Amino acid sequence: MRVFIIAMAHILKLIYGYEAINILFRISPSRYTISILRHFGANIGKGVRIQAPFMIHNADQAVPIYSNLKIGNDCYIGRDCIFDLMGNINIGNKVTISHRALLNTHTDAGNSPVSKTILKPSKGEIVIDDGVYLGTNVTILENVNIGSQSIIGAKSLVNRDIQNHVIAFGVPCKVQGPLNT
Repeated sequence: MRVFIIAMAHILKLIYGYEAINILFRISPSRYTISILRHFGANIGKGVRIQAPFMIHNADQAVPIYSNLKIGNDCYIGRDCIFDLMGNINIGNKVTISHRALLNTHTDAGNSPVSKTILKPSKGEIVIDDGVYLGTNVTILENVNIGSQSIIGAKSLVNRDIQNHVIAFGVPCKVQGPLNT
């Protein structure tokens, strides 16, 4: 079955481009999603689960297409997550990303007049260290590093680094205190 799924991914990519592979990510069980990601360049550890639906954006910026994605061992990625691969996304070991998280590695206002003056294009990586927990609907922007064993509360907007062993939440996300382990 994996050979069939990989062949289907190649056909979709050939005909419609990498975005068509998202069709498979919307319906495929975790093991097939991981097989496709690995086949097209992602570095994914053991014991990883990625729930459908899952979506990748801007994968065509790298060759192979998913090579900007690295996920460590024993990670869980919940339903309806979107990963923007304009820049690198590096996820450590034993990370839990709850459903509807958005990891956005770039900002680009396109042809809007503000793109030339106020909101200049930017790109950077996202690093999520070992043991991090991201709550539901968390958004992480480019050039952010979340320190190990930290908790990011639901609906937070993470636009700056978060240190190790803290609980943080809010819009924008702010450290609320140390994580008592």
